[in-house]
Amino acid sequence: MTVQSTNVYRASWLAWPTRLFCWPLSVVLYLTGLVWRAAGALFAGVAGVLFPQPDPDHGWPDGRKRFVGFARQGLRYLALQSDEFPPFHGRVRQEGETPGPWWEAKRRLKKSHVALASTLIFVLYIYVGVMAQAGVVAGDYKTKTKRAEFLSPGGSPGEDAPAEIQDRTYVLGTDQLGRDVFALMLRGATTALWIGLFAATLSSLIGMILGALAGFFGGWIDDLVVWGYTTLSAIPYLLLLIAFSYVFKNNADLTDWYKDTFLFTSWQISLGLFILILAIGLTSWVGTCRIVRAEFIKHRDRDYVLAGRAMGLPTRRIIFKHVLPNVFHMVIITFSLLFIGAIKSEVILSFLGLGLEPSEASWGNMISKGASELLRAETVWWQITAATAALFGLVLSVNLFADSLRDALDPRLRK
Repeated sequence: MTVQSTNVYRASWLAWPTRLFCWPLSVVLYLTGLVWRAAGALFAGVAGVLFPQPDPDHGWPDGRKRFVGFARQGLRYLALQSDEFPPFHGRVRQEGETPGPWWEAKRRLKKSHVALASTLIFVLYIYVGVMAQAGVVAGDYKTKTKRAEFLSPGGSPGEDAPAEIQDRTYVLGTDQLGRDVFALMLRGATTALWIGLFAATLSSLIGMILGALAGFFGGWIDDLVVWGYTTLSAIPYLLLLIAFSYVFKNNADLTDWYKDTFLFTSWQISLGLFILILAIGLTSWVGTCRIVRAEFIKHRDRDYVLAGRAMGLPTRRIIFKHVLPNVFHMVIITFSLLFIGAIKSEVILSFLGLGLEPSEASWGNMISKGASELLRAETVWWQITAATAALFGLVLSVNLFADSLRDALDPRLRK
């Protein structure tokens, strides 16, 4: 007698709370996807007029069809009628079609309590960072209040302080300048997200493109790229980062150009933050480049690549449309590591006094100032504790999600 076991899919009880909590982010992604698809449809229409194709569906009809499919599937997802968010590239999967590996990875993530809990924590940080950037919360993080210095958590200034803050309660106390530590911590989340997301994106793009070109073409291109990242990795990373930051800060042309951009005028991203993002992004791409290069070397002689070459497909199409999607999961995993590394780099540089300006709100500045506050006769522990706890929560959530994503994308662990 043979007993057959069936694998019953049961999502975690955190699946629905996570989806509802992430619903505002889904709306933003949906609107971004609509703009992206509309631009693609318009481009396909113009290209179809200028360069007619024998296929009647190529060009505007195909682009419009993809746009409509994305819009419908996205609305079904936002209305909680579908469990699949439409992809930004390619066509939307129809009913009855075999789901791809990304759908399978998503299904496995929904079974993991750890992955969903870390997602909830990370999205909470995103909401706090966005609201702090918009001034909805922590809008007064720069306010310095006399006679309200070094208030302990839950303390109030009392009658000696200005009348407008006499009855105010500081949840996490104040620092030596009378600034609200809780507001500084919330605003520090904005700084951490700016550095983590943009620096990791820049370094991932550089490493992905260079690694793809080196691994696919080989020859002198591979030698040049390997020489480049070998030379870069031979320099101590912290010294290299300090050197890049120093060069950018003393570049008058870059300073004058940046002060006229919308990043400085509208989004209020300081020059120090922008330079730190550039310095980290331009120096931390070596690991991604190595991984992508090794994966492309494994894939460039496989049957589907050889078939594409035999069919006369353009090289750029083979690289970016056929090979890169098969190794993109490695880029996503390294992106999470770069995200954490960028935040840690900012904290280290700010702690050493080489990062952001002391007046800016960042967890590194808070830890740097909190370290000296610990040496006072009456120990002031709340600023360094708040910054360390906030940094620990963000790094832990991203690490746990990256581990879960790696397991979900590993076909050897599929179940």
